[in-house]
Amino acid sequence: MAESSQLALFLADFHFLRPLWLLALIPALLCVFFLWRLNESASAWDRAIDKELLPYLLDSSKSVAERTPLVILLTLWTLAILALAGPVWEKIAQPVQARQDAMVIVYDQSLSMYATDYEPNRQTVSKRKIMDVLDRRVEGQTALIVYAGDAHAVTPLTEDSVTIRSLVPSINPNMMPAFGSNTIAAVQTARQLFADAGAASGTILLVTDGVERRDHAELQQMLSQSGFRLVILGVGTDAGATIPAAGGDFLRDANGQIVVARMDRASLQDLATAVDGRYADMDLTGGDLDYLLEDDGFLDEDELSAVEENFDIWFEAGPWLLVLILPLGAMAFRRGWLLTITLLLGTAGLISPSSQVQAAEWTDLWKTKDQQGADAMAQEDVAGAAALFQSPEWRGTAAYRAGDFAGAVQAYSLDPGTNPDNHYNLGNAYAMTQNFEAAISAYDIAIAMDPEHADAIHNREIVAALLEQQQNEEEQQSDDDMTSPQDQTEEQSEEEQEEGEQEEQDQEQQQEQQEEGEEGEEQEQQEQQQGEEQEQQEEQTPGEQPNQSNAETESQESLEQWLRRIDDDPGELMQRKFQFEYRRRQLESRTSPQSTDGQIW
Repeated sequence: MAESSQLALFLADFHFLRPLWLLALIPALLCVFFLWRLNESASAWDRAIDKELLPYLLDSSKSVAERTPLVILLTLWTLAILALAGPVWEKIAQPVQARQDAMVIVYDQSLSMYATDYEPNRQTVSKRKIMDVLDRRVEGQTALIVYAGDAHAVTPLTEDSVTIRSLVPSINPNMMPAFGSNTIAAVQTARQLFADAGAASGTILLVTDGVERRDHAELQQMLSQSGFRLVILGVGTDAGATIPAAGGDFLRDANGQIVVARMDRASLQDLATAVDGRYADMDLTGGDLDYLLEDDGFLDEDELSAVEENFDIWFEAGPWLLVLILPLGAMAFRRGWLLTITLLLGTAGLISPSSQVQAAEWTDLWKTKDQQGADAMAQEDVAGAAALFQSPEWRGTAAYRAGDFAGAVQAYSLDPGTNPDNHYNLGNAYAMTQNFEAAISAYDIAIAMDPEHADAIHNREIVAALLEQQQNEEEQQSDDDMTSPQDQTEEQSEEEQEEGEQEEQDQEQQQEQQEEGEEGEEQEQQEQQQGEEQEQQEEQTPGEQPNQSNAETESQESLEQWLRRIDDDPGELMQRKFQFEYRRRQLESRTSPQSTDGQIW
């Protein structure tokens, strides 16, 4: 039974890495067949001597000797082609090392990023530039921090830049719980991410349109002799632009003046010089990133760190076939053989694999289902990959990326094993199916297996906050349902009575104002005009948080409807996370200091 199972595994995994080389066997068979038939063709003795006497008169051993080189030639050719095709059936773990190149992208999300001195605004253009940065990150770990009045980590240091790319489009200043531009809190958060990842050196890429000069001294103290380099990408122009607001107007300051957000290039350049960093204006050519991300000896090329997972490679058995070719090749030195084999093998060498794609029926002959699924994933056909994969881990990953979270849960649950990443992925799938308790359990298992699993710890905090909020909303809804109709009637009557009294008071006030002279009317008009201007300023402030009554009304909405929006917009999940962190910091009395006095942009 053991031998049969091993044979079944061998047949299931056996395939060729370069199967198109097998096409080179066709000219070998044609050549040998032609030479063989040529050797069998009739000679002049066949026509002159009777066929019954011919075997006794001619030497048959000579005919066999003439055919032996053809057999050896076909054998050599076949073994060489099989070796070039790359037969494999076993994987070996290959440890992977990467350069210790850690980078934290610190992204300014103050309201000034809505300024329109770039088309369509600074926010949109800077997002594209961050995407370009992520495309250049082929090695090392990357993290993303956003900040306004306070700083929040979007992702910890990770090698999964694809996840960061998926979150960048959802980032906007409206999701920030506090307005302002607190660069000090952002750099402190970046240093904490470096410490959590055990990185002794790295780069902080600050994408902003300005840093207050009074913060320079503290930032210089934080970065001096720290091992972390600060590079600044300036967003904006010297002329600046207005900040659009709701209602078709523009953002105004406390005095009612329209705000013009200008980039303070001199301040950013002075900060970069003070910390031995670099500064560049954002442009469309890519020269800004070439300058900012240039290594220039900051990183040690020989300083490598082992990656947590191993890279499995197929063990190629083709070179061992050369051992069989050597003794047969030695016979080619017999007289007359060497020239023939050299010419024929040279002809075979001219044959190169075709670049055409194999048909589906041929793919099953050379590649396993998992390999076909990997090819589909590379072509971004995640739905097709999920149908092809036989490995539960890969099928779960493909289903998750395709949005089939229930299928991802089913796949990950088959055999999570002792790999913490499998339980972490299972927790993510449970979270997207609204099963928060099961998600927390899966995260707990992953953390128990790997206490330093930063992604599992990070996501568990988010899901725990969502579960707590869900429970609070359910309790509040149950309390509202328990309110008796009589109480509601009494409250309604009290409200109507108060409204009636208010109407009477308003009428009395109107009569008094009419009895007053023209001076009273002018004073009333001025008060009304000031009230209207104040309302307009409140409506024109973008990103303003809804009042308490609106927040309570929205919190009573169905959690299922809210989660359906998360699939398309992860920004809501990040916004709730940022609000939860900000409230927790306030309760713990460690809210980050504001770098501006009353300035919300």
